[in-house]
Amino acid sequence: MGPRLTEWDDSWDNQSVRQTSWGRVRPVSYGDEAGSYAPGHRLCRMIQFTPALPRAMSDRIGLLGGTFDRLHAGHHRLIEEVAEHCDHLEIHVTSDDMASEKGVQVLPYDQRVESLAAHIEQTGVQGSIHMLENSLGPAPHREDCAVIGCTSETFNGCEIINEMRLKAELEPLEILVVEHFIDEMGEVLSSSRIRNGVVSPSGNLWIRASDFDTVRQMPSVLDEELKEPLGTLYKGPENNPSIALNSALSSLDDKSAIIAVGDVTVLSLEESGLIPRIAVIDGRTKRQEWSPASRINLSASHRFQAVNPAGTLTRSMYEACRDAMGWNGPTVIDVEGEEDLSPILLILLCPLGAVIMYGQPGEGIVVRRVDLAAKYRARRFLDAFESTETK
Repeated sequence: MGPRLTEWDDSWDNQSVRQTSWGRVRPVSYGDEAGSYAPGHRLCRMIQFTPALPRAMSDRIGLLGGTFDRLHAGHHRLIEEVAEHCDHLEIHVTSDDMASEKGVQVLPYDQRVESLAAHIEQTGVQGSIHMLENSLGPAPHREDCAVIGCTSETFNGCEIINEMRLKAELEPLEILVVEHFIDEMGEVLSSSRIRNGVVSPSGNLWIRASDFDTVRQMPSVLDEELKEPLGTLYKGPENNPSIALNSALSSLDDKSAIIAVGDVTVLSLEESGLIPRIAVIDGRTKRQEWSPASRINLSASHRFQAVNPAGTLTRSMYEACRDAMGWNGPTVIDVEGEEDLSPILLILLCPLGAVIMYGQPGEGIVVRRVDLAAKYRARRFLDAFESTETK
């Protein structure tokens, strides 16, 4: 049985080598800037396992397995590090059946493979992609493979594979444990954090409190672009918003967690028997007082307050959206000023797959199911907003 390395040993320096029954275990660490998202982010230690009798490079086939959902910088590091230690890298991607155990927001197999293939082609990695239908894949019985890559979480699985290989009288695989990529918050970058809407695939926070150290003013250059719907427009007469609403709702499988912006939209949802997960209202429509807003009840929803003048995004609006997103239950954000630009904040704060609904004056209702494209676009808008002197 090979060594079980279940903890990182910080007492090792980068030059020390320890002999085991399988071969040598050598700790390797990247420099501070090698793969860090930003200066000062500490990276985890990498442990590299080298067999006592390494094969010739010309024979080296490497193996990687994983879900590879929302391909990110950590995946890039894993692929490229393992590819450096073999001639051909086989990447085994979990089937839809296996991936479904991680939740409904995992992309379908074909989309995950398409993204992975594009990255391999772009980086010039010599490799191939295969479907993985069980946790071990071909590694326990393949005679032609020399290397297997993993992270610290999956290291023990690689040890189990090598134990199975030894029992089958096959040489153990070289195990490369590649250190994690650390995101802007100092956490391990993972697909789940991306699906939860916290960080981008490169490890950036989508939105920060420091973005609102000053009031952000919408520039005139965005006027026309922000008049365009941020999602799918469902048309209907202005004097009967239920027509557009019913068309919009028919497009949704799950109507239990809608984020609704605007008094007309919120009231229409409430009158149809639906309570928004988050409702953002200001008592206005088309920048005019709207008397039917007084019919909005939502008495069971927790209420947050925000001050947000027209054409701006303020710290108050950001904090109200952030707190509402974190609240366990339905919420209302009562805005003193205007809520028209709040979808930008909500898109940046919410998890992938969330549904945002708002009214398009004179046209109907817009529905946007949040994906990475929506987040990148919202971030581009926010970056274009101008900073003013006061909060």
